Amino acid sequence: MTLSEIKHLLADRGLRPLKQFGQNFLHDQNMCRWIVDQIQPVSGARLLEIGPGLGAITEGILQTGAPLVAVEKDRGLAAILRERFDHLSNFDLREGDALDLLPELGAKENFPVVCGNLPYNVSTPLIMTMLDWPQPPRRMVFALQKELGQRLSTAPRTKDYSALSVIVQAEYTVEIVKKLPHTVFYPEPEVESAVVILQARAEPLVAAEKRQAFRALVKKGFSQRRKKLSNLIGGTDSRRAEELTVEEWAAVTPESQ
Repeated sequence: MTLSEIKHLLADRGLRPLKQFGQNFLHDQNMCRWIVDQIQPVSGARLLEIGPGLGAITEGILQTGAPLVAVEKDRGLAAILRERFDHLSNFDLREGDALDLLPELGAKENFPVVCGNLPYNVSTPLIMTMLDWPQPPRRMVFALQKELGQRLSTAPRTKDYSALSVIVQAEYTVEIVKKLPHTVFYPEPEVESAVVILQARAEPLVAAEKRQAFRALVKKGFSQRRKKLSNLIGGTDSRRAEELTVEEWAAVTPESQ
């Protein structure tokens, strides 16, 4: 949908972008097609889209024949999505807050690929929720705040390197593949945006049964960044948390403390 079509549709329904929902609708057609290409939908391979909004990315995915489950919180937008796509057999809309729906969805269903134009204020808890699924996604493609993309993808010894960086990179390679201009959204966001791809490692650096203990240890290590690890988690390592690579963190198992 073009920018003028989006504005007309919203006005016709008495709707407006809601800041509390983090609604910034993609309207650049070339950008939408490019994002769909990064998602790599395949006919027969099930996808999950979080926050489809007015269906800018949804439409391109459905055209490939891939079965899509879409989660939308806004009732007005959900009604528009049904009108646009309910006639398609590969479209399945789940209405509700993704933070509430994702734990049960992931427990009962398998989604190898997850995508979405994520609300900036809840991007981190959404991603962490999916990492807790019995079968976490193999590939995630998100438009999100560039600052978060930097935190997810950054290397050690940088200001953005954090517990979140280590926890996510222990299971995924993370890459910022494109910075998004403000002008491709309506309304234009106040922050910079980017498309980020998380691709599951062939083998995670931490075994599933040690995942929670590993995360707790990493969070403790980063809880006071200026302190040495030996003072925070025990052991003899005199470095600070941000000096360890993800691989080195994975080797610091709770059992060794």
